[in-house]
Amino acid sequence: MPKGTERGHYESASWAPRLAYSGGSASKAAPYKAFIPDRIGEYDPALSGATLALCEEAGMAVRELNASAEGLKSLEGLARQLLRSEALASSEIEGLNLSQRKLARAELEGDAGDYKAREVLGNARAMEEAIRIGSEASPLSPDDVRSIHRALAISPPLARIAGQIREEQGWIGGPSPPAAEFVPPPHEYVPELVDDLCRFMNRGDLSPVAQAAIAHAQFETIHPFGDGNGRVGRCLIHVLFRRRRIASSYVPPVSLVLGARKDAYISGLEAFRFDEVESWTVAFAAAVEASARQARAFSGRVADLQADWIERAEPLRADATARSIIEVLPSYPIITAAVAERVTGRSRVAAINGLEHLAQVGILTRRRNQRKGDSWEAKELFALLDDFETTLHRPDLSLPGRGQGGRDLRGDGARP
Repeated sequence: MPKGTERGHYESASWAPRLAYSGGSASKAAPYKAFIPDRIGEYDPALSGATLALCEEAGMAVRELNASAEGLKSLEGLARQLLRSEALASSEIEGLNLSQRKLARAELEGDAGDYKAREVLGNARAMEEAIRIGSEASPLSPDDVRSIHRALAISPPLARIAGQIREEQGWIGGPSPPAAEFVPPPHEYVPELVDDLCRFMNRGDLSPVAQAAIAHAQFETIHPFGDGNGRVGRCLIHVLFRRRRIASSYVPPVSLVLGARKDAYISGLEAFRFDEVESWTVAFAAAVEASARQARAFSGRVADLQADWIERAEPLRADATARSIIEVLPSYPIITAAVAERVTGRSRVAAINGLEHLAQVGILTRRRNQRKGDSWEAKELFALLDDFETTLHRPDLSLPGRGQGGRDLRGDGARP
């Protein structure tokens, strides 16, 4: 456990199970302590010059990623792929493991996908909502935070509490607050704490990266929802990056790096609570810089792959449907004739002919399905994505370690 003065105080309470039977009598109430964090609306973190320089380098890496789009055939395609990678990694931290291929297929099949796919698609929707909110000029409000949670909560059981600030005591780990690893503030404190967090996020006098690090850690300490807190908290990173104008187009997949060493990530959040703000900010800035620089390299590889596809598909006229399909493949690595028709604006016959031409030259692989309809898959793009995510999971690109004593706290749930 980190050492130091905690940024907050404890409040004692007792827990009596609603329905418990022990020889016909109810279980006795047990004591516990809930943590109420200090407000941060006016917080001025005492960060060293070296840490602020690291934050500036990380912010510059995000800006460079967003300025490196020249030469790409599909700017939207890269943005969608980075967002998918972020959604997958953020979900994986919560135990929802899914491949890029399965996620792409689930996007085509909609509700027909499995529950993991629906949960990850909800996470992607939440990140899209976060980017939309971050792009608006109006101040961030608690309603915006609830809106991100509603976008996330598209399937049960999370859908039952979509956008609802909790109205009971939450906890992390264990069967009840007395046996929990960590107990966040009682529900009556939560609305004011979320409002205070929004005031902090609306400030413009802090390093954007340091601001995102502190806001994320404070949100996880508050744990305002019954479930989904980890995923919403990571969405807030992207709200701030868009609001502070360091990520105008592309979301760096920070969760890929944070999730590579989950114990260190969770220990960092705990360190923040113990007023080790600097160590957490350094770790967070390292994750941001690594994700942004690797995403920039990935964007170059996508551009090279599209150029290679165009060369292999020759001869192509400038207005050929096959060329138009190549330009949108980063957005739709698994594509159907209906999707190709819609996104290229060409006829169904032209779309099918274009897809078949790309299959003939080995760019796409056709997958036949009499019930759902045929689809075509860009296997080389999936190989690039797999390599990109593997690179970001390398230990030397993940968070600086804080030893092996970090608690195994899940970032998401408040109750089992």
